Amino acid sequence: MDKPGGKIELISGPMFAGKTTILIKRLAAAQSKGLQVVAVKPAADIRYSETEIVSHTGDAVPAIQLSTGGALVQAAGRAEVVGIDEAHFFDAALAEGCRILADRGVRVIAAGVDLDHHGRPFEVMSRLQQLAAGIMPLTAPCSKCGKPARYTQRMVAGDDRIIVGGAGEYEPRCGDCFNPFA
Repeated sequence: MDKPGGKIELISGPMFAGKTTILIKRLAAAQSKGLQVVAVKPAADIRYSETEIVSHTGDAVPAIQLSTGGALVQAAGRAEVVGIDEAHFFDAALAEGCRILADRGVRVIAAGVDLDHHGRPFEVMSRLQQLAAGIMPLTAPCSKCGKPARYTQRMVAGDDRIIVGGAGEYEPRCGDCFNPFA
């Protein structure tokens, strides 16, 4: 059972839905209350900064880079609130680290893409959904028709499940406009 204050919150959805912006706002609100906050990001994500979580709109917060999800508990130290960006980039050990921290009374806020470019769930995100006390599913406007988009369409070729990228490499798509075989 979670200690008082300990819980996992999950912010999920396609790219360009505002997940990182919401994460940064929640971390800033916790800091303004005097809580000790630690933010982490995957080492593979160096699109905007190696030392910060940065939203597509330019909002930023200092962050620690992690190579594996297994490093989360140590990186968290004595934090009361831990924020994780791009959770889908991590291995399954991230979910276990989140559970351990929540059991210690830490508020964990994770943000990530729930479905890959083929529409398949990322395993770590599925596990976090099972553990989360609250889930905020987001959509973005479909880049083709404007309807609510739940999917992320890859616009560049590649066999890797994850290719770190942004605008130009990915677009949000609704179910009607999404093509998992493109």
